[in-house]
Amino acid sequence: MPAPERYAGQIPDMVKVWKAEGYFRAQTNIWAAQSEARHELYGKPTAEQLEQIQTALKLTPEDIIALNEAKGHETNKLLRRVQSRLSPEAGNFVHLGNTSSDVLDTSLSLQIIESLGIVENDFSQLGDSLKELAIRHKDTLQIGRSHGQHAIPQTFGRQVIGWYAEVKRGIDRINQAKETIAVGKLSGEIGTHVFIDPKLEESALKKLGLKPDEAPTQIISRDRHTQVVGLMVTNSGTLARIAENIRQLAKTEIGEVREPFEDTQQGSSAMPHKRNPELSERIIGLSRVIRTQFAPESEATMALFERDISHSSTERYVFPDVFEPLAYATRLTKFIIDNLEVFPKKMERNLSLTYGGIYSSRLLNALIDTGKYSRTQAYELVKKLSQKAIDREVDLKILASGEPAITTLLKPKELEELFDPKFYLKNIDVAFKRTGVIFSEKKK
Repeated sequence: MPAPERYAGQIPDMVKVWKAEGYFRAQTNIWAAQSEARHELYGKPTAEQLEQIQTALKLTPEDIIALNEAKGHETNKLLRRVQSRLSPEAGNFVHLGNTSSDVLDTSLSLQIIESLGIVENDFSQLGDSLKELAIRHKDTLQIGRSHGQHAIPQTFGRQVIGWYAEVKRGIDRINQAKETIAVGKLSGEIGTHVFIDPKLEESALKKLGLKPDEAPTQIISRDRHTQVVGLMVTNSGTLARIAENIRQLAKTEIGEVREPFEDTQQGSSAMPHKRNPELSERIIGLSRVIRTQFAPESEATMALFERDISHSSTERYVFPDVFEPLAYATRLTKFIIDNLEVFPKKMERNLSLTYGGIYSSRLLNALIDTGKYSRTQAYELVKKLSQKAIDREVDLKILASGEPAITTLLKPKELEELFDPKFYLKNIDVAFKRTGVIFSEKKK
């Protein structure tokens, strides 16, 4: 379905690709490339006829309206409209040796590649924003969480660098998708080059930046298209992951970050105090739309013999419904990251919510290192004290300082050092270095 106007205004470049104008423009590009290649290989059409063909292929807004009516064979309608502007001799070179799938499938590849280029630029800009945020908060203490529970200290920058790394992989996925779909098919009925020279196909496709599909039927096999959709579904999951984490961190009881919120904005029509993470939730909702496109496109791989047309109606929805929400969600994610409110003091306060329980793993390892306890014995002792600290709201360090089983093995200074959050940051730079965000001294 077309993107809602509320969203479409934010992605005019992507909407243009999938509107009727972009759809038919991609098709006329096929005929233009093929006519030019035919002229270069065979001298026909002549230079004068080629110029006439190129002029005839330029569509007016009135052409688009007429072609967009859901009546009849649209490729034939487009062909006859173009040929009506030419002499019969010149007009006969247009679509010569082709079947409609030559035009439709090759033009779809062009639309997908153009869309992938737009999304690649969006992901690159999002990556830049995440990189900047990660560097800014590289040393901002934050509690790490597993299963939603407090784990051990990290930094907020370290959390963000994980998002950045995933976005970088998203760019790799986009390039993989480009490689997969950068094929065309100009080989006529059932793809066997009966009425069209393979050299002509290769030359025309090269002009379009495509390679020939090595063994097509009458259509380009839909495993390629399904792979592209799957890769973009994965990228939408990256955006949803970032949005979900921001939404969780913005909860009232956590309060470590907040989405941008304008003075005139309302979080709730009934509760004036609310600042809902509605932008993050919008991204999560858009990712659902994108994910639902994988099932119908995967069904399209099961084409009947050399061709059926069941994929056509499916793909009129699938690709706009993948790329338009993906472009919008990516730009929305960047807006959030660029304007995210971060609260380091709240992150620091949250470190103490378990009353020192987050340092239990270090206390455990210190006891094991004494050689006086088995791991199981040390674990049970520390677990008992940690749960007691949380339940009674007494600091674990105080409880450990009063436990003879610990104080006979660890001196007060040694025990004090076990509760220093900076210990957990000694290798925090590793992920920054491995992602290329910061460099080691040797590389400098």
